[in-house]
Amino acid sequence: MRRFLPSLLLSCAMGVALAGCSSTPNNPSYDFDTAKTPSDYAKCIYPKWQQIKPDTTMTESKGHYKLLISGKIASDEILEVYKGNPKTRVFLYQRAPLSSAFGRNALEKAVRDCL
Repeated sequence: MRRFLPSLLLSCAMGVALAGCSSTPNNPSYDFDTAKTPSDYAKCIYPKWQQIKPDTTMTESKGHYKLLISGKIASDEILEVYKGNPKTRVFLYQRAPLSSAFGRNALEKAVRDCL
């Protein structure tokens, strides 16, 4: 029983830690408005992010665009673009404690450049 307890506690602690890593942050790190359509903004930002981080993926659903840069455990950078009223809304989520600082400023600059 004594050998079982430490491994159980370690398993529980790792499970809780990984559960926190797999969820997206609730509040965006940055949010912006742009006069561009969601499609035009996505066409601007996607190649820029791919140039910085080649593993960037983009999905589109009914005019809503989502760009993801995945880390080793979870998505480190998430950009959501959708039609607001009256302007297009852009939300950047960054997982600060887990993501590498390398390229982060360049990603934020690209977001601002495409506005």
